[in-house]
Amino acid sequence: MKHLKSPPIQLIPVFEASARLMSFRKAAEFLHVTPPAISQQIKALESYLDTVLFDRKKKQLRLTVAGEYYFKVATDIMKLHQQGFTEFDRRFNNRSLQVSTPLFIAQELLIPNYLSFKEKVPNTQLRLSTDSEYSDFISDSIDVAIRFGMGPWPNLDSRLLCKLDISPVCSPEYLARSGMKNSDLNHSLVSEKCALELLNNQTILSMHEDFNEWTQLFQKIAPKEVIVCDSYFSVIKSAEAGLGLALGALPAVNRLLNKGKLMMPLNEKFSTNYGYWMVTPNRNDQSEIVDSFYDWAKALFMTLPILNKPNGMRYI
Repeated sequence: MKHLKSPPIQLIPVFEASARLMSFRKAAEFLHVTPPAISQQIKALESYLDTVLFDRKKKQLRLTVAGEYYFKVATDIMKLHQQGFTEFDRRFNNRSLQVSTPLFIAQELLIPNYLSFKEKVPNTQLRLSTDSEYSDFISDSIDVAIRFGMGPWPNLDSRLLCKLDISPVCSPEYLARSGMKNSDLNHSLVSEKCALELLNNQTILSMHEDFNEWTQLFQKIAPKEVIVCDSYFSVIKSAEAGLGLALGALPAVNRLLNKGKLMMPLNEKFSTNYGYWMVTPNRNDQSEIVDSFYDWAKALFMTLPILNKPNGMRYI
């Protein structure tokens, strides 16, 4: 007999876990109940819906067509519940702040200064996740993200943390064997043609197969080889290891330049519209903890060292 009302809400987590794990036993372990209890509640849900949700004929549990449809419904319900709880916790308890950040920024700024956040916002745990992809704030339980890009982003509160300049960088070892002439490198009026002559036929490091971040600066660049890395952190580490040329984001890599771990072959900085931004979902009530994180992160970016300007370096 079909019911006019939706099934009891307590049956949804049981079905969602069973369908996601494709096992009543694993669902029972996940929900800390017994397998017979799971089986009984699934039968109750099927009876309520007057529809078979699982094909139990074979050894491996499978969803029926109706089960696949209802699994999507259950998944959406569970995601909405998790998002609501995360928002509730953020708004009323402020016990933790989930932050998605590029690995490079986590390593260079956030982790070394983690304790200063605890001092600024007592009784709040800062939880960092390093992602190469943008968080969508829907499928991820993220409160705040630090993004590299031009910003702002639609439907998000975007606050600039730091404007960036760009310059090719490499290790001293790579520069020594690259064939680039030091006399050319120190010239104060390096033309675009001269820059291409220096950069062409070199190994460049990129996060993209089409190395589009390079072609935006040097449209006709013709590298000898392109090494694709999975993150900007890997790009910079590969440059430090002498594998090739990277595009250094200044002032984020200033410390490495000042220590001589990286060098600027062109002695030039290129002004861009790129930057690091703090982004959060648009909300009518931005919580104090998010505001405090922005103030803390922005202050950290301001502590990035000033670049020791090489002789003849120019700003484009």
